[in-house]
Formats: sequence, structure tokens, C-alpha cells
Amino acid sequence: MTTVVLTRPHADSERLSQSLRAQGVDSLVMPIMDIASIAVSEQAAVPAVSDKTLFIFISANAVRFGLPQLRAELDRYRGAVTIAVGGKTRDALQAEGFHALMPARSDSEGLLAMPELSGTVLPDVVIVKGEGGRELLGNELSRRGARVTEWCCYRRCWPDVDLSVLRNVNTSLVFQASSGEMVSRLSELLTGESLEDLFQSAVIVPSERVAAMATEQGWERVIRAEDAGDRAFTAALKQLSGGGVDT
Repeated sequence: MTTVVLTRPHADSERLSQSLRAQGVDSLVMPIMDIASIAVSEQAAVPAVSDKTLFIFISANAVRFGLPQLRAELDRYRGAVTIAVGGKTRDALQAEGFHALMPARSDSEGLLAMPELSGTVLPDVVIVKGEGGRELLGNELSRRGARVTEWCCYRRCWPDVDLSVLRNVNTSLVFQASSGEMVSRLSELLTGESLEDLFQSAVIVPSERVAAMATEQGWERVIRAEDAGDRAFTAALKQLSGGGVDT
């Protein structure tokens, strides 16, 4: 038997937990990160756009918290190109009626390899994102000559987490770590509770970059999903279990 430890914010983890339960998979909802909107009074002004502006949504949360304020501009300039970093973000945009392009690789490196961002003349770019995170995308697009606006609409919060339940689980564990920040936070929490033996458990991550981080931090069984979405996670779990999980 295996128990899957879901570490994303509570609503995301509960949704995936219900899906796994329907497939006969035990899970433990243990959010190690919360997401909070940035109050409008704290935000920068909504960026000025035109029909040549290119929008990059860096996560599904960027769609959730940013699109309501950007919708009027996007509706006005339907010629604006919209890019989603991965499948979950694309699905969130499509649910709101917006077609989005997506890179072959769901990270900053994949975005930078897209022809829309690799030309000799780049459009104005608005990156819709949370506070913090990697600086590679904005810095590299600026170096290539784009006029970049990074517009932050949410922030990550790191709550206290009670890990004692992990000591009482009598099955093997599979951990979820859907970003580099998440794998670092998870590793820090386990180390702080003297649970380093759990680094022998499998951890499912969304990219080669995060897989390398997990390995560097001591994880012995690192499984790479196609992206950070639920479908990709479930497919990776199925691969890990030898086909025992239906997708």
C-alpha cells in the first residue's frame, strides 16, 4: 500500500485527493504552502497594453488572481497573444474563454525557447505572476530587447505544518512537490523534524530543473511529471506504481 502526501494549497490538494480516492489511492492532505491575493491597494497599476502585447501567465493562480483585473484589457485587444506556462494554466485560461499557446517544456526555459519569444523584434511582454520566484524569464526577455512588465497579483505563504502524522503512517509514502520552492520547503520541514529517513520515499516533481534540485537535497527516488497539473501528477503516479492508478 502507498499513501500519497499532497502538499499544494488546501483547495488544490482536496480536489486531487478526491480524484485519487475515486481511483482507490490513499492520500494525505498536508498543505505546506498557501496562496493569497495581493490587495489591489498594494498592487502596481494594471499594465497598459495594445493588440501587440504578449501576456505570459506563469501559473493557474496567475489566472485566478490576475485575470479578473486584466480581462477588460484582454477583451479590448483580442489580438494580444496569450501564453500559458503549462497545461493547468492553459486549462484555466480556456475555461475563461481565452486561447493560450503553451511551450513544449513547462518552465521558464521552455517559454524562452518558443518562437514567439525568440525573434529579432520582440513585443511588449506582461508576465502575470506571484511575488518572488525565478528571475530568469524576465531578465532574459529584457536582454533580448523586450519591454517587460512583471505584474504580481498573488503571494505565497508558508504556514506552520504538523508533520507528526507522518510518523504514524504504516504504508510507503509518495510526496508531491510541484515547484522548486515546494521541494525546498518540504526538504526543510522534514529535516527540521528529524525525518530525513523519508528522503528515501518517492517524490513527484514537475520538471527536470526541480528534479535536479530534489536530488541535490537528498531525495533518492525522484519522479518527473510532465508538468505541475493534476493529470500529469496522476500519470507519474501511475508510472511509479506500475500502472495501478487509472487516469
